Amino acid sequence: MTVVGVSAAIVVATFLVLVLVPVPQHFTMNGAAIYDPNTTCTGIYATQGTTVNFHWSAPSPITFFVVGCSINQVVYEGNGTSGSGAFVSTGSVYQFGAGCPGPVPCVPADVSGSFTSPLLVL
Repeated sequence: MTVVGVSAAIVVATFLVLVLVPVPQHFTMNGAAIYDPNTTCTGIYATQGTTVNFHWSAPSPITFFVVGCSINQVVYEGNGTSGSGAFVSTGSVYQFGAGCPGPVPCVPADVSGSFTSPLLVL
């Protein structure tokens, strides 16, 4: 009976660590472009209250966006060939990339950044 209790305690403690302990996470996206944020929205998920820091660059001038998918809102917009930004997450998936409307050729961006979030998000 003691072994079962100890095992259960270890499982619960491991679960709580995965859910509660924030871990620094880094991300990199090469060739990031947003063609239509209403049809597909891929990127990073950041829990509510998490600060996301990032830097982007492109080979020629673009308009770069970060879109909060569940809130359907632009949380960052920058113009030029590079920039940096940060935002506090509302608990959403965030899509990063050059704005690419219509069939015109698109110049994608490269973006990298970091945020702190638990390893297991419920």
